[in-house]
Amino acid sequence: MEKKGIDQGHFMNCIESNDNNLCMMDQDSGTNAGERKVSHIEKAYVTILKELGEDIHREGLLRTPLRAAKAMEFLTKGYKITTKDILNDAIFDENHSEMVIVKDIEIFSLCEHHMVPFFGKVHIAYIPNKVVVGLSKLARIAEIYSRRLQVQERLTKQIASAIQEALEPLGVAVVIEAVHMCMVMRGVQKNNANTVTSVMLGAFEEDPKTRKEFLTLTMKK
Repeated sequence: MEKKGIDQGHFMNCIESNDNNLCMMDQDSGTNAGERKVSHIEKAYVTILKELGEDIHREGLLRTPLRAAKAMEFLTKGYKITTKDILNDAIFDENHSEMVIVKDIEIFSLCEHHMVPFFGKVHIAYIPNKVVVGLSKLARIAEIYSRRLQVQERLTKQIASAIQEALEPLGVAVVIEAVHMCMVMRGVQKNNANTVTSVMLGAFEEDPKTRKEFLTLTMKK
């Protein structure tokens, strides 16, 4: 079945006719959809707590399902945002062809296998090809993809690919260092295990000197 998008004609009529009732109906429709989603997740958490043997009526748990539902919605908000959404007015013509690095960007994500957190830092570099991007946008791109159910390997690739597609630079490099709570809290329970993943595109993949420069600048403590 084809998905129905926003009725642009109705939207413009609403603006031009100053019909507040129609506008409010549109807003309410979106709000209600969000509320329904949270409600469904809340009910799922009620079931989980019951199956764990908890008393969902005790004081400490009365609002836990709702809080957990809202928290999960926030932790996975990256599904609602695209790279295009955040880069609209942040790409600038600039005759700069040297490496740009933003390092130690904190990320928090959820492992898709156990839905427990993994967290750490991402280091991003690119070599401009006549355009540059606002530095904070690199961190925002990392945020978009980390706020989804993830595996670290795919997250690293998605960040690199998004930058490559948006800027078409001469090269992109991304390294993520992260601690996975699925290894710390369960399974092998190794507290000091640190997972490192990398993706090198363009000049970073083809030129060993460029790759070495990036790794030297980002991985030194």
